[in-house]
Amino acid sequence: GINRCPSDIADYLTSIGGQTPFGEPIWRLVLADSVIWKVAGGKVWDENLSIAERSEIRFAGAGAIAPHKPLKDETGKLVERRRYPHLDGWILQRWFPPSSYSRSQWFAPENCLPDGTPKLGPFPQFGDYEMVAGPAPRVPSRSELHTFISSYYRGLESRSGSVEGRIRQAVNAAEYERRKEEDRVRELADAYMRDKCSYLYSSSLEAGRIRTDKAEKLGIKEHVGN
Repeated sequence: GINRCPSDIADYLTSIGGQTPFGEPIWRLVLADSVIWKVAGGKVWDENLSIAERSEIRFAGAGAIAPHKPLKDETGKLVERRRYPHLDGWILQRWFPPSSYSRSQWFAPENCLPDGTPKLGPFPQFGDYEMVAGPAPRVPSRSELHTFISSYYRGLESRSGSVEGRIRQAVNAAEYERRKEEDRVRELADAYMRDKCSYLYSSSLEAGRIRTDKAEKLGIKEHVGN
């Protein structure tokens, strides 16, 4: 479940913000990495496979070709994902009523899976929480929360939940996860090369001789030794 702030801070937020028609606090302070939502899924691969190996084709003995298969294919389905994978710390969220979201946009063809299921998950018929501040490495004090919320209410007319905002969040979250995976694969490949092809990185005379020898066999004329 969602990791919420200490009860005294939660009570304070309720005292200044009130509750939704459904008995939940208007304002809540939660840890970003504990917030989960449902969005359109994709293929889930073995994390040890490189990006190139995820083409679903590989060589397997005597030149035979066998496919790499994803561990599971969640394409066309709604799956649970972290809503803020790129954030770490406490975030302040505010509840927005269902009227803040456009049903026509939510169910627009470009925002739905082939079977008509919205990519952003079920329409928030009971409203939903949107992030309005953070992240913070520690739980903000009451005075800090009061100052921010007072400022927020002064500009309330310009604040709202929106389909566009949730789409941006989903895209940003997916892009963050993709880059993080690419960095991980790059680090694994670099470690492998340093282990198996250490002569490429060494400055020893023997390593220089090996580089020169291999370069000559490949017809490379430039100096590649030490």
